[in-house]
Amino acid sequence: MSPLSEIGWRLPTAVPPPVALNPRLRACIQQAVQNAKTIVRCKRKLVVVSGTLALLSFLFAGSSTLGQQPAPSPGSVSSPQENPKSNSEDSKSIKPTEFNKDRILGVIPNYRTVEIPTQYIQSLSTKDKFRLAVADSFDIYAYPIAGIFAAVGQAQNDPTSWGQGWGAFGKRLAASFADQTSENMMTEAVLPSLLKQDPRYFRMGQGSLLQRTGYAVSRIWVTRMDSGGKMFNFSEILGAGASSGISNAYYPPENRTLSKNLSRWGILVGEDTLFNILKEYWPDMKRKLFKK
Repeated sequence: MSPLSEIGWRLPTAVPPPVALNPRLRACIQQAVQNAKTIVRCKRKLVVVSGTLALLSFLFAGSSTLGQQPAPSPGSVSSPQENPKSNSEDSKSIKPTEFNKDRILGVIPNYRTVEIPTQYIQSLSTKDKFRLAVADSFDIYAYPIAGIFAAVGQAQNDPTSWGQGWGAFGKRLAASFADQTSENMMTEAVLPSLLKQDPRYFRMGQGSLLQRTGYAVSRIWVTRMDSGGKMFNFSEILGAGASSGISNAYYPPENRTLSKNLSRWGILVGEDTLFNILKEYWPDMKRKLFKK
């Protein structure tokens, strides 16, 4: 007699058959796996774009930072936003109505960037913030960008229920444009006006490549207040989340899931992070490329 039988235990004579999953539960699991794969693909795309921008920064900005003055101390990383007036030419006051008319690579609007760190900055009124958001949303550049996102969605057949054809492409184009517009309005006008935050990007302009890149990324989380102080960037983080939620009004049911909303939220914040890096280094790149 075996020791197990002595204590009343018996080995199973056969492996029990697998439990059949409820069809609805199986469908939910499959949808969750598909959404997870979508999020991974989006993250991979952001990594590729981030690597490209980093390479451009090293090529066009790295050499220009070597000959600059010593980098500021860690406590003064955000000082470009708070410099007082001076008598130098670079320190002239910027009026709220004077938005940056330069375009990154001659195409991308750069309205929200304050390029010269030593300039004295006047705060924006609520009217100015809405003007800025409208200018960003309806710039001629916004339409081809929406078309590119629509084409990507068409190629991936996302959302699936919209299918293919010109009618489906029109839906994706309208949805992409609505995504851009709602995000601009929420992050540049509505929340900045309510929370008294400044939606502009204030360049660091000097320091090492690592310091400037870190500063550009950190401006997603830290922003300037209308009073000149610093604050957590609720306008960016909550604004992008609100925009993602608004999109549920025009996307089909399969794109209203939690994972789809989180994916859109992350993509919007990721895009703004990459644009901050471009805004930080564009003047250096411009001097290298066009000798300006």
